[in-house]
Amino acid sequence: MIIQAPTQPFETDRAGTLIYPVDNGEPLSNDTEHLKWITFLKNGLEDWFGDRTDVFVAADLLWYPIEGRPDICKAPDVMVVLDHPAGERLSYKQWEEQHRMPDVVFEFISKSNTADEMMDKLDFYSDMGCREFFIYDYRRGKFSSFLRNGGVGLHKTPPAADGSWHSKLLDLTFGLDPAGRLWIRRPDGKLMETQRQISVRADAEAKRADTETKRADTAARRAELLAAKLRELGINPDLL
Repeated sequence: MIIQAPTQPFETDRAGTLIYPVDNGEPLSNDTEHLKWITFLKNGLEDWFGDRTDVFVAADLLWYPIEGRPDICKAPDVMVVLDHPAGERLSYKQWEEQHRMPDVVFEFISKSNTADEMMDKLDFYSDMGCREFFIYDYRRGKFSSFLRNGGVGLHKTPPAADGSWHSKLLDLTFGLDPAGRLWIRRPDGKLMETQRQISVRADAEAKRADTETKRADTAARRAELLAAKLRELGINPDLL
């Protein structure tokens, strides 16, 4: 990537320190469905890596790869940094993060995104060293995978024979259902779920458990009544 000289001075604070904005002035999402996909993936990844403190997952966080150049930045819809401390950040300044760039980045294409914008992001992520880049166009039902080929940048990869794509870094498989909706499968065979799906499933499991408990209690009461009746008849139920 050719780093051109800035066209104007950068903003500084009163102490003369460069300001790296934590907000690029753009909305988190361009429409309600865009936001649903961002939160679905971010929450799903945090759940998948929930027992690890060495995976950083963020959504729409400004990433500054070069110290001294606040004009060079991107805010991926979702990004993942592996083998790196989790936690809260106002922005991701790479020089303060042991110079670790995001390993995996995701973008969801909305109506306002252009082909030139996606190509610019692909070039940026490729030049900055990202190892995997995935794009999902939820309006058209299309998915694209770009993987790093050695040290020569990101290259588009075709789907497997079953029509799916695999992330070696995340150990997750991506695919599209007949309606073109994205699904994500974990290596344990479980599909990544939305928070609503998780809540509905938890409620259903709780209801099933409650029903089984009530059935067991009813059976126990019937057994106690039967035992009492047998004793009234002079029969020891323990000997039956």
